[in-house]
Amino acid sequence: MRVLLVAYHYPPEISGGSRRLLTVEDYLVRAGCRVLVLTPQPIDRGCRGGEVLRVPLPFYLTPRPGSARLAPCQRSWIGRLVRRWAQRWLFIPDLLGPWAIGAARRAAEEHCIDPFGLVITSSPQESSHWIGRSLQRSFGCPWLADFRDGWTFDPHRPEVQLPLRGRIEAMMERSVVNHADWITAATRPLAQDFRARFPHRADRVHFLPTGFGEFPTAREPQSDDVFRLVYTGRFGLSRRVQTPERFLAGLRRALDGNPAFARRFRLVLVGDFLREERALWSRPPLSACVEQHGPYPYEQAMHIAAGATMLLLVTPPGLRSIATRKLFDYLAVRRPVFALAHGNEAARILEETRAGICVPPDDVGAIASGLCRAFGFWREGVLDREIPCSVNDLYRAEPHVNRVLGNLVLPAMAAMKPARLRPAFAVASPVGIK
Repeated sequence: MRVLLVAYHYPPEISGGSRRLLTVEDYLVRAGCRVLVLTPQPIDRGCRGGEVLRVPLPFYLTPRPGSARLAPCQRSWIGRLVRRWAQRWLFIPDLLGPWAIGAARRAAEEHCIDPFGLVITSSPQESSHWIGRSLQRSFGCPWLADFRDGWTFDPHRPEVQLPLRGRIEAMMERSVVNHADWITAATRPLAQDFRARFPHRADRVHFLPTGFGEFPTAREPQSDDVFRLVYTGRFGLSRRVQTPERFLAGLRRALDGNPAFARRFRLVLVGDFLREERALWSRPPLSACVEQHGPYPYEQAMHIAAGATMLLLVTPPGLRSIATRKLFDYLAVRRPVFALAHGNEAARILEETRAGICVPPDDVGAIASGLCRAFGFWREGVLDREIPCSVNDLYRAEPHVNRVLGNLVLPAMAAMKPARLRPAFAVASPVGIK
């Protein structure tokens, strides 16, 4: 069977979306499927054995050659202003709408040559779902719509909350959920929201966490009598910017009046940080206990994380469905996690796996006391007993992918007659999802 995997986020880009799609591609290839990856990324072959159909980005999003590698909408303040205006008022649901139109045409041409038995689209970007809907409507292709983030639930784009635009995007989301043959959601709150709002489609909605694979560089933490709390990556999220101010305020409070903590604690930051962020820890007492490294390649950063005493996870308040790739990277290296997470999916996963200490992200006092508690466990030699990370394997990616694709989707495809090729098809604007 030939499968079309629409992967806007794909290597060489590093993101949670690319890792999730690589896992799906790998599973399908090992299951004997012929996978065609539809992507705008500059890559010639699939990273897990699939073929690649590359459709370049529109000119306004294409980085220019050279060291800066900025697209026209990023090169000047005027370009950025135009981009914000277009993203807010012109392109619905997102800036990738024109790319999705061209990609749908190319996919339709490929289907006419060698039909697809299954189409998988993943969002964000939400416009990628229109490719699946177009192929389903024109050729009857079975379609799986994968949601890594919510669309109108816990929206990662603020413009979704605009009154008129919100209604339009809710209509588009409803069309996707009503027509897709299967819907997968990366978090339980997102899956529960779909089932509650679309009860007639509840049996088609499946929880499929991003999970993690084998991690080859796991190692023992360093034994030099220093408590190392390691944070990898940046403090920005696609859905909103999360600054470390609250955490650093809590750390400053924990340092005050605690000489043993101040002497033996180190916050190790591995990544690329803004000048404004670096200024937050450049003054005493934080300057004495903060070490900044990198940015490093992903594998090297994860190797450092594997040798940490604990790992730091920061989530923004008010988002119930947040569970980023970083969380699963941390579960993979099996080190205890200190998480600024409360009442969301990340906190639930850490409690379920017994892999971390969770504190409210906006409570400075709770952050300070949580740090002192973790430090006390370590100093008494009971950290790994109190936070054993004993069931992290609940979030291995392959069993979850096998549960959805191997036990539900692929058997259904085997029992289904080949999609009938229709003699004509039309490609319209993404706003016209019906």
